[in-house]
Amino acid sequence: MIATGWRHDDPAFRQVFAGQFLPDGTRRHWDAFDELQRVSTSTGNVVRFLEAFARIDVSDLAPRVRCPTLVLHSRGDLRVPKSQAQELAALIPRSQLTFLDSRNHILIEEEPASPIFLAELDRFLAEDTAAHD
Repeated sequence: MIATGWRHDDPAFRQVFAGQFLPDGTRRHWDAFDELQRVSTSTGNVVRFLEAFARIDVSDLAPRVRCPTLVLHSRGDLRVPKSQAQELAALIPRSQLTFLDSRNHILIEEEPASPIFLAELDRFLAEDTAAHD
């Protein structure tokens, strides 16, 4: 389905992805995301990306992470369920998990979760910097 739908210059098919990545986005956000998808990859690459992403399993590697790790995830993400963020955070020693009040997989600058995302990132980096001073 992806191979067939992607190659046609009809944004309707790519809008399915926009709806998953940006469910609370405006028409302008969806159109910009559609254009980004259209110009940034070929049909063959989309198929390869999705096949590769479906096979990624870091459950053996995650427990070996030794650096400070912050996992930020949208609470209502339609693309990746929050259970996967919880699973990843549980596997990484001493990781920090923060849920953001959003349904968007890709945060939009105007949404309330965006400044919280930046504040959490600043806090995490400040903690890490202080720990290494």
